[in-house]
Formats: sequence, C-alpha cells, structure tokens
Amino acid sequence: MPDYFVWLEYYAAAPVSKNVKSDELKYADGHQHGVQPTQGQVDGLQPSLTSNVSAAYATYNRTHPAAVTVVPSNAAITQARVIKTRSAR
Repeated sequence: MPDYFVWLEYYAAAPVSKNVKSDELKYADGHQHGVQPTQGQVDGLQPSLTSNVSAAYATYNRTHPAAVTVVPSNAAITQARVIKTRSAR
C-alpha cells in the first residue's frame, strides 16, 4: 500500500538560483483516493523550508562575499512556496 508525502519548495531567484525543499511529511498511508494534506500539516513544514532557504542564502553569501544577498522574509517565502505531494510504496 502506498504512503503519501507532502513537502514545500521555494525557488531562490538569481543570483542564488536554487530550488529549496522543506522536510517531507508522511500525511497518509494505505490506498486512499483524493487524499490531501491538511493546511495545518502544510503550515507545519514552513519552519523547515524557511531554515533551508536561509541556509541556501548563507552558503551563497559565504562563497560570494562581494555580492551578499539578503534572505527573503518568512512572509515572502510563505507567499512564494509551492506545495508538492507524492505517493510511494
């Protein structure tokens, strides 16, 4: 029977130019048609996404000290995030 997972993605625009992913959360198991994560489950992944975005910008800024880029706010990350789901056996 498949398990169902959700995660968030954020595209860090140029000059960072990187897709950043949150942790994954298993939100359902067993064969279920049309199952979707709750808003609470999705929102619970936001701290992980924000932390990973901050880390991506920190890595960029360490390797490009002459072109330091400001990390987007949590609100900006939340607004631009994309919710992704998958099933796996």
